[in-house]
Order: sequence, then structure tokens, then C-alpha cells
Amino acid sequence: MNRGVSCVVILGCTVAAISCGAPKVDLAAEAEAVRARNEACVAAEAAQDLDATLAFFAEDAVVQLPEAPQLQGKEAITGMYRQLFESGFLDEFSAETLQITVAQSGDLAYEYGINRVILPGPEGDLLLLGKYLLVWKKINAGWFIAANSVTWDTPAPTPVGEQ
Repeated sequence: MNRGVSCVVILGCTVAAISCGAPKVDLAAEAEAVRARNEACVAAEAAQDLDATLAFFAEDAVVQLPEAPQLQGKEAITGMYRQLFESGFLDEFSAETLQITVAQSGDLAYEYGINRVILPGPEGDLLLLGKYLLVWKKINAGWFIAANSVTWDTPAPTPVGEQ
């Protein structure tokens, strides 16, 4: 066999061996793992459980809320949740995931959906409907929030029942 053909054959076999040896990621299973983590996180937020909520965030996570400076890192995020939960500003919180997409590598995912927040008002409960985008990253075989961005559908809460 000539030298050029030998190199091509060896290169082809090497690429095939590397490809065959690469672990296959079960994207559907990873998406379900992200969904389960999100559902547990939403339950912790709805229960206004600070420690449980914070357990879902990566140490270097970013949170972006409407009309507020970006929060960087778990310490800043802790302060925001502590203030929210202790203020009595939040009556109810829920979220509905619309889509989860996991990267082919299996170590990064994003999800988006809608959220619903009920706030106490002087003349009755107020509703904020909005959207969210979460970026999840896998750390030590677990999924953690790397980034969270929230927007509202209206500039101000509306009385419950007027939507």
C-alpha cells in the first residue's frame, strides 16, 4: 500500500475509533432531568423556601429582572430572594415550561416558559404574567441554573380576574 493511502486509512480508523468511543448522551433523559429540577425549583420558590430555592443556582449564576440591575453570583441572588420572601410581596408563584433544549454535549440546556405571580394589593390581589428564560449547566452530574431572565407582559400588575 502506498504511503498516502496508508495515512488516509489510519486517519479514518482513528476518527472512527474516537467517534465510537465517545459516550452517547440521552438528550430526552437529560431534558427530563432538567424538567424535574425546574419543577422542584418552582415548588421551592412557591413555598418561599430560601435555602431550597438557592440550591438550584450555580455559584456564578446571573439573574436579570425587569427594571433592575443584573444580579451576579449566589450572594446577590440570595439577597434578592431573601428580600422577596421576607417582604410579603409575593402571594403566589407558578411557572409553566414550554420548551427545554439540551445541547448535544449534554452539559448545557435552556428552557423557556411563562410565569404567573400574584401580589397582594390594597384593593385585592394583583397579577403579573410574564416569560422566563433559564440556562442550565451540568455541574458534577447535576443540573444548576446558570442564568435566569424574566420579563413581564404588562408594565404593571393588573387586578386578578381582569385578564
